Amino acid sequence: MVKVLSVVLLLLLLLIGGKRGFKSFLTIYLNLILIIMIVLLCGWGFNPLIVTLFISSIIILLVLFYLNGINKKTICSLVSVMIVIIVFLLLTIIINNRIYIQGYAEENIESIGYVVYDTGLDMMKMATSIVLIGLIGNVIDTSIAISSALYEVHTNNPKLRSKELFKSGMNIGKDILGTTTNTLFFAYLGSCMTLFIYFQDYKYSFETIINSKIFAIEFTRIMISGLASFAVIPITAIITAMVCKREGNNGEKIKNNI
Repeated sequence: MVKVLSVVLLLLLLLIGGKRGFKSFLTIYLNLILIIMIVLLCGWGFNPLIVTLFISSIIILLVLFYLNGINKKTICSLVSVMIVIIVFLLLTIIINNRIYIQGYAEENIESIGYVVYDTGLDMMKMATSIVLIGLIGNVIDTSIAISSALYEVHTNNPKLRSKELFKSGMNIGKDILGTTTNTLFFAYLGSCMTLFIYFQDYKYSFETIINSKIFAIEFTRIMISGLASFAVIPITAIITAMVCKREGNNGEKIKNNI
């Protein structure tokens, strides 16, 4: 069944996107291989944070440059995404050290009953890595959408100042923000449906739910992913506006010299 769905997905991508659709399909499987590499390397004893940061960088380069080409838009997006990733990596480490969301919650006991507990993994670092992997996709999508749209604004109206370009980028970001928020909400809500049913079946009170470890884990992931998606908007807008105006000023200088 999985093979059939994969073929259907490929055919639809080829029909709608052509060559770009095939690249998107190939990127999905390459990213899957990279995620498997993270799991294997962490299981072999490598530092989860270093492994995740390194392979996440490869995923970002693959999605931005392979799908969208190497140009000013993707370079601006790359710089913005890397800034956000580093900042929120540090933020996640700080949060994990304070609220201890690493490891397993009591609701996972049935699922891991036959698993050896002493895995030799640093669960604090693993928790940080999981959060980092979860926010990559949203941050990349938001950043490339802002940089592409803002670059088109500059191309169609090169006389706009940096401040005006930044304002346009923020206005574009506000429109994207609504859909991004809903995407995050429904994605995490869908993944937590079984957990909600578990809470209902065992008659968890509201106080018990919000103080449970598993709720804290999921809530932290949602909040960090959301905050990262919000933060990348002004950062991308600033960097893209600066690059566009620098390009425009260089063009004017060359024209004047001629």
